[in-house]
Amino acid sequence: MSTIEVLSVTVPGRPAPQGSKKTGSAGQLREASAYLPAWRAAVKRAVYERYRELGVVPGDLPLLLGPVAFGATFYMPGGHRVDSPPDLDKLLRAVWDSLTAARVWEDDGRVVEVDWCSKVAATEAYPFTGAHLQVRSVEAPAAVDGADLLGVTEGRAA
Repeated sequence: MSTIEVLSVTVPGRPAPQGSKKTGSAGQLREASAYLPAWRAAVKRAVYERYRELGVVPGDLPLLLGPVAFGATFYMPGGHRVDSPPDLDKLLRAVWDSLTAARVWEDDGRVVEVDWCSKVAATEAYPFTGAHLQVRSVEAPAAVDGADLLGVTEGRAA
């Protein structure tokens, strides 16, 4: 069992979304982004390299058990408007499925917090394209009464 509680990874490459589909000539559905296979492979490759640096062995996987928090900054290619596609949630989907395949966690359903997530354009000063990712173990969140969140007490709004 691993004693690692935080995994930080830098992934070079072109971030690609997962989830948008296109119909092929024979009517089959396929991912719309041609960059997705290379991006998912880059995420897994970066994770495996980090495992090697940390001395993680296959018997230690999945690396993080239980609930986890996730953070990411995606650096899009130069000239990319950050308020245009791809959607941030579709970028996350591609990364989370790659992290599941690399056995960082048991399943992306274990993500209970998103610490930060942003999409920025690569600049001349910082021409990197790719992503900085961080996953960390957290305590299971306590159950919350929905009425507390809405400010409702004894059946009436507060």
